[in-house]
Amino acid sequence: MPYFLKNTKILIKKEFLLKLFGDNYLAMNELVLKICSIGSFYVGKTSLIRRFADWKFSTNYLPTIGVDYTIKRVIVNGKHIKLLLADTAGQEVFGKIRSSYYTGSLGCLVVFALNDRKSFNAVPHWIREYRSKVNPHSIVVLVGNKNDLIKDQVISSEEAQLMAKKFDSLYYETSALWGGQEIIEIFHTLASNILNIIAKIHPRPQYLQLSGS
Repeated sequence: MPYFLKNTKILIKKEFLLKLFGDNYLAMNELVLKICSIGSFYVGKTSLIRRFADWKFSTNYLPTIGVDYTIKRVIVNGKHIKLLLADTAGQEVFGKIRSSYYTGSLGCLVVFALNDRKSFNAVPHWIREYRSKVNPHSIVVLVGNKNDLIKDQVISSEEAQLMAKKFDSLYYETSALWGGQEIIEIFHTLASNILNIIAKIHPRPQYLQLSGS
């Protein structure tokens, strides 16, 4: 039975989207997009998601065990989107199970701390781990967190931008503590790019059209 995306002229088959995109599917007239957040331990992955989803910051978050899911409804490119944000554990002990949570995502935030050289050096590992488990069209956004710790920064913007270019990724710097428009921009840009990727992967109009209502 075909499903309809609200306010669009073109119908979309739910079965097709489930098969191709896993957790990115139509539900109750919403397009659900799964986005993963990965990176080393204590770089602020959970804080970034909480800042975006609830516009709150806390210093009392417990370390993520396995994965934690957060839902955020947004409007992107004029479409009502439900973002399923998968916050994965950075500890290596969870490495064997962590990759199973990547399934079905078409976008990922790879987070490092600007005051932590080790977390930055681990970025290639995280990107390769993620891309080895997902659709090759999946989008990676590199995020340098904790830019409020200006005196403690050991990673320059230029160095981080070179890393992002190496992996064909977008790059943002932000602070989950301070908040700011760039946090909203990070998630909205990633979601927008995912919509564009979905349309490119399956452009046949009788199945999918996400570019207009």
